[in-house]
Amino acid sequence: MKKIIIILLLIHNSPVTAETLWKLGAGIGNITANSYPGSGETETVTSPIPYLKVKTEWFDLDREGLHTNWFKQTNFRVDFTFDLGLPVESEKSSLRTGMDDLEPVGLVGPMLIYQLEDSEQLKWQLQLPLAYAYAFDDLDAHSIGWSMNPRIYFNYLIKNSGYPIDVSVSLGPVYSSDQFHQYYYDVSTADVMTGRDEYHAEDGSAGYRFNLSVTQRVDSYWLGLYVRYQNISDAVFVDSPLVSENDYWFVAVGASWLFAGNL
Repeated sequence: MKKIIIILLLIHNSPVTAETLWKLGAGIGNITANSYPGSGETETVTSPIPYLKVKTEWFDLDREGLHTNWFKQTNFRVDFTFDLGLPVESEKSSLRTGMDDLEPVGLVGPMLIYQLEDSEQLKWQLQLPLAYAYAFDDLDAHSIGWSMNPRIYFNYLIKNSGYPIDVSVSLGPVYSSDQFHQYYYDVSTADVMTGRDEYHAEDGSAGYRFNLSVTQRVDSYWLGLYVRYQNISDAVFVDSPLVSENDYWFVAVGASWLFAGNL
């Protein structure tokens, strides 16, 4: 809810000129993912997805986040990114039997960018996002620390067809606070059982992460594929009894009908 309010305020207060462009749509998406990195168990979720894209003098908004235009004459830029973590029902998880459920997690924060190459068709960037994490119980949110993923980012627009394909790839290590790791990997004294010893996670490495995004707009339709892979073999929490494997996969596909706007 807070994210939606912030976006609406930015749009409302942005100077509306002939250069202000926007597009609104709605569709459906499917997510297949491990419950959390290291769980070894898979969840599948199908749900409606909104589509909103805005371009103004001061900022651009799309599925990747909020892109500011604060440093137009330099190679630096500051963006704001959004991410999510799926809820986990512990009764459906063999590792978390008898433990509290994991609430859905939202991550939001600034991202410092240094642009190595920036053209209409090709972008190379060094990105440093710092995301603050919040677990949501209905509309009640509480902080669970922070996570960062310094990475190299590549974006290429394939123009060899009437409908260009936008491909983005990023790769880099992941570091998180002890509070963030504890939310997922701690085992308290009350939760100890045979095969599940007490465990308390520390801050530090959460492995490395690879992201792939492929999207295409065809007339009034938007099609998208997103893949995330995270390897946690060298993560500080790898010895937690709530970890059963070193690989994490998140795969999402979606389609939206774009029904309003001038973009």
